[in-house]
Amino acid sequence: MMDVRAGVDIGGTKVRIGLINESGTLLELAEKIAMSRFQTGDDLMQTIANTIRSMLKKAPDYRLVGVGVGAPGPLDDQHEVVMETPNTPILQNYPLVARLQDHFDCPVKMNNDANVFVLGEAIAGAGQGEAYVYGITLGTGYGHGFVWDGRILNGAHGTATEYGLAPYNEGSFEDYASGPALERNYSHIAGVVKSGLEIFELAQAGDANALAAWSLLGRSVGHSLVYVNHLLDPGIIVVGGSLAAGFDFFIDSLREVVDAHLFSNQQGRLRIEPAKLGDAAAVIGAASLI
Repeated sequence: MMDVRAGVDIGGTKVRIGLINESGTLLELAEKIAMSRFQTGDDLMQTIANTIRSMLKKAPDYRLVGVGVGAPGPLDDQHEVVMETPNTPILQNYPLVARLQDHFDCPVKMNNDANVFVLGEAIAGAGQGEAYVYGITLGTGYGHGFVWDGRILNGAHGTATEYGLAPYNEGSFEDYASGPALERNYSHIAGVVKSGLEIFELAQAGDANALAAWSLLGRSVGHSLVYVNHLLDPGIIVVGGSLAAGFDFFIDSLREVVDAHLFSNQQGRLRIEPAKLGDAAAVIGAASLI
């Protein structure tokens, strides 16, 4: 028998589930599951449990030793209850660990979705080999996480690095560093409304307004990372999330802001790179909680 761990990544629009072995290698990744299918958290837990059982049936020599979950945060102190989740209302104040534990005889653990993304990239992705790995996810929201020597920084109350919600300008960093922010940037510059995908495609075609919108996004992300770098001094900052597809469109403006505030011994040494593992990162990280 081979001991395996299941990893569950719950996002605002989709759920990904996979199995990893003891060394952190991804053995199988299930098809995406749309969050729009579910009316309640219990419905979601049932589908997650059924999917894991179906994956195990395909390989009778697998023995499940635990289930790890990456969920939108912030979470409670014990990382058992999901608290404020505007993008996933069915999980608002939901006792996820207890409800999912009802379906399994092995341990169930949970952490913030951004944290498990960073853990996955630290174990097997862009941050592999680095002792201090900071990661951000740019998408519907703006997630952050920090892993050092293979450990997630959780904080005294389980909410360390919930940095996207920190005050910035007239709102929070998330208001300026996310998909909705990119769309607002373009609207202000071009005077018309476009979706994030359309702005990406326009940038690929060399459209000046789209490129300017991405550049402005990069500057906002850069301003947030100046404080991160001064506080935690990571060896690498890994950029993930759906907007990472446009990494080449915003990295120059991001680096311009960050590099202007580096200490002399950091110059030329802080790496800022796109994530390597895609959807697999958070799955591997979540499973590695076990």
